[in-house]
Amino acid sequence: MPFKNQHPLYSVWKSMKSRCLNKRNKSFHRYGGRGITVCDSWVNNFHAFVADMGERPKGFTLERIDNQKGYFPENCKWASRQEQQINRDVVNRFFIDGVEIVPALLAKDLGLKSDSITNRVKKGLSIDEILLPHKKIDRTGLSLGGKANGARQRAKTHCPNGHEYKPENLIASKEGWRRCKICHREKERQRTASRKNDASITL
Repeated sequence: MPFKNQHPLYSVWKSMKSRCLNKRNKSFHRYGGRGITVCDSWVNNFHAFVADMGERPKGFTLERIDNQKGYFPENCKWASRQEQQINRDVVNRFFIDGVEIVPALLAKDLGLKSDSITNRVKKGLSIDEILLPHKKIDRTGLSLGGKANGARQRAKTHCPNGHEYKPENLIASKEGWRRCKICHREKERQRTASRKNDASITL
């Protein structure tokens, strides 16, 4: 084995100890400052650390499996950057009916942003609604006018051309917007007339 300071894991070992033992370390408050320690077999024995952890895969970093516990063989592993990001304390974790919801993990599988999943949780939706693999559009208030989630638009009672927003005069788009059926029919009538006029000119 090469000298300690030439070994590829030496800097990893030194950084681990510094975070937990050196109060001047900028990250001490997140490690040693909150009780995260290094086990006795590692703190003064670099070779024991190397023997327990083995070779580090390229691009992987040292991670604690349980972030509430310290550095010791059973609680450490080599992990990818993505795994480390997911396991950080800052990642949202929720428990609903005994089921753990981790937005960062579910986002990729559902094809959604993690913020979308977090918002569903905060709205108090059920597990089934949270796990819907598509955006959930709130269409409540369509009968009052405007975009479903826009309070100012919902307060409108007539379209820009003065037609009253009645249930029988509404067309709801996929995005949650309401359109006036009378105006829509008039636009379609004008388009049809314009196409017929263009055709007659061509002939």
